Amino acid sequence: MSQQEPAEQERQSRRRARFRLPKFSFTKYSIVMSLLFLIVVVPIFLGLVGLGGYGTKFSIYSDSWDGLSSMRQVLENEGFTNITNGMSSLSLLNRVHDPGVFAIIGPATQYSMTDTISLVTFLARGGSLLVADDYGTGAEIFEPLFNIINTWDQIALLQGGIPTLSEMFGFGDNGTVTEETLFFSLLTQIKGFAFNGSVLMDAESYTVNPAQPKITPAISTPLTDGVDELQMEFGTALSIAMNHTYFLDEAETVKSHKIDWMPLQAINLLEHLGIDGGYFFLPFLPFYTSVSSWLESDFQSAKDGTATPDEYEWGGTMFAPIMTLPIGRGKIVMIGDPDIFINKWIEQTTENDNAQFAINLFNYLTENINATDTKAVPIIFDEGHAHQKFYSATVYSMVLMRFITEMSMFPLYAPFMPIIFAILGYRLIPKKTRLTPILWTKYRGEKGRSRFEREIRRIVDTGAYSEAVGLLYRTLLRGLRKVTKESMSTPEEVAGYFSERDSSLRQKDLLETLVRIDAYLARPRVLPEHVFMRYMTFIKGLIDRLPVV
Repeated sequence: MSQQEPAEQERQSRRRARFRLPKFSFTKYSIVMSLLFLIVVVPIFLGLVGLGGYGTKFSIYSDSWDGLSSMRQVLENEGFTNITNGMSSLSLLNRVHDPGVFAIIGPATQYSMTDTISLVTFLARGGSLLVADDYGTGAEIFEPLFNIINTWDQIALLQGGIPTLSEMFGFGDNGTVTEETLFFSLLTQIKGFAFNGSVLMDAESYTVNPAQPKITPAISTPLTDGVDELQMEFGTALSIAMNHTYFLDEAETVKSHKIDWMPLQAINLLEHLGIDGGYFFLPFLPFYTSVSSWLESDFQSAKDGTATPDEYEWGGTMFAPIMTLPIGRGKIVMIGDPDIFINKWIEQTTENDNAQFAINLFNYLTENINATDTKAVPIIFDEGHAHQKFYSATVYSMVLMRFITEMSMFPLYAPFMPIIFAILGYRLIPKKTRLTPILWTKYRGEKGRSRFEREIRRIVDTGAYSEAVGLLYRTLLRGLRKVTKESMSTPEEVAGYFSERDSSLRQKDLLETLVRIDAYLARPRVLPEHVFMRYMTFIKGLIDRLPVV
């Protein structure tokens, strides 16, 4: 190999380094800043282009056909002055000190245990709950609650001194049967509520499709005042899980239990005897379909309008898609169709009474909560678990808001969050880099600073970064000559030496940086301070790896 070849290779390396684009490094800081940029800027952009208001189904601020803005306007015209929405987890209810109403309409995402605990404490303070759903996740909020109820009697019998459910919610001393005592007397048998999941059809009373049934009141309650017909659309019935006791032997001595799910419906008391004795309507089930109703399991045929009742499908009875449950000062209302409240039906005041039903419903939910002014009761609509489209202005920031709310408002672990975030933040905060001395030849009579460190400080203060990089790079090459007893001057030789002796150093990465430094020293130019600090740290790291001679 001639002596000109290494020189030519060196010139080509410098030429390539001059035109090489800077390499972007995905650090923890760049990732965090990118996420913050998306969370902050994207919602603002979507709001400016006008897509934000159309991204959330069942939103009280959406003017689209499946929004709830018309119902919100109806309630405001009725005098309700404190209507708002919740965009995060249900832990926000821990900050609502006054009793209020929490409305879950058409939820799409799952509820956690902390959501249920927060809701239970909200109800315990006298609040009310509305859950309107069909095929979503609304029933999940009740599962942990019924797990507690189903084990309450067992705990009461084992502990002693704790009243059973029958003792707490049985009939009064005067034998008066009210809506509340009738429901709670059944708690020992009830194992859960759910939305049936099949499409509620009515071949006798509907609008265009039997999947759009019109339900009517069967008894007089506060919810039925001024309501003759209530329009539904692809809703479902409510189902209840009952605990049935039966005997395993003919002597009726060995008992067993079986849990069966069945839809809520009007009861024909003498039907099992073959006698039509008429229907008995329970006081907490105010609305029913006609007897020509059934629960269709094929959603597509129901949508097409071609569905017919099959033998295995539940039908031929009056189903109850709405249930009211009084609990102290508050109430729980379950509705098997969130579409009852959408703009499409609320605005048709001449074809149905959905708007009047909404007024009756919230008057009922706020009744007795605030004796001074029921219209000022806070009404919170849960939009944090609603259907979110990808172009919604809130979907990108909702995750962060839910996390912040969960961490700051749930009482079990909120007090520990400042300590945890302080520890994590300390690891993410950039540390101030300080050059450390390499040569420890001190000035005579001067403590704490070497000649080399003093020279570097002078260069930094004057901005002569090229001089500093060259000084440190020459120090590296002198150190290599002392160790190897050979003259190493090219980036290839330096990179090869360190990569052979330290497996953690990749020769390719070393060579890229060394070529850039070598090209810079061959043609000094203005160097930003952060690039200078990177070069200095890189060269200093190589010098520290040289063995002591």
